[in-house]
Amino acid sequence: MKVRSFLTTAAWLLLLPLCLHAQASGPDSRWVAGIGFGFSMYPYTQQSLQGERDANLIPVETTVEYRLSRWFSLTAHFSFGQLHTSRVRSEFVGNDSYPFLLSYKVKTVAAYAAPRVQFRIWQGDLGVALGLGRYRQWFDQNSYTINNRQYLLKYRGVDNDFLVFRTDYTYWPQRRFGIAIGFEATESFGGPGKNAFPEPRQPLPGNLEPAGIFDALQPRIRGYSTTTIWAGFRYRF
Repeated sequence: MKVRSFLTTAAWLLLLPLCLHAQASGPDSRWVAGIGFGFSMYPYTQQSLQGERDANLIPVETTVEYRLSRWFSLTAHFSFGQLHTSRVRSEFVGNDSYPFLLSYKVKTVAAYAAPRVQFRIWQGDLGVALGLGRYRQWFDQNSYTINNRQYLLKYRGVDNDFLVFRTDYTYWPQRRFGIAIGFEATESFGGPGKNAFPEPRQPLPGNLEPAGIFDALQPRIRGYSTTTIWAGFRYRF
């Protein structure tokens, strides 16, 4: 273990002069804009239902960066994503099992700003950012019971704040055009508590049977907590 730590420290010390030397050739323009596409896993859990359902999300983003110095910049990110699950067979947990099918759709709009520290490495920039953001989500759920009744349940959008950590590398094959890849992790805080979507946009059906399934259909799911891999393009003005 000590040998591995020593080798890791030595590698960083050898790389540091290269990073510092490359920083001397900073970009000519302070403004950078970009677009990107991501892939993330959303661990949504219906606490009143048996089992857990994960869904893949393919979000899109736009980003703007203003470089204050060769080491430091400010960034702003705007993203939109939508996930839609297929029909899942679930059972209502009550006195008796009540099997039914459900699917849901979640739309998320998010924006955050963050300070960013970057290092010039070879023909690219390695950056690390830590910031705060705000998102808004909407939740729609389709339920299909065994008696062939279909219920479309729509819930009011919710707003919440989140903390974001992001690291990325932008390679510049040309002076103005770059290709970026990165990793991002978000964690929400505050919010409405256990039920992420407490208020329906329309009254829920009052004839749901058996008694108690009315409450079971309400989404009691986790908040906005994701890990996303991003890839995209950057343009330097």
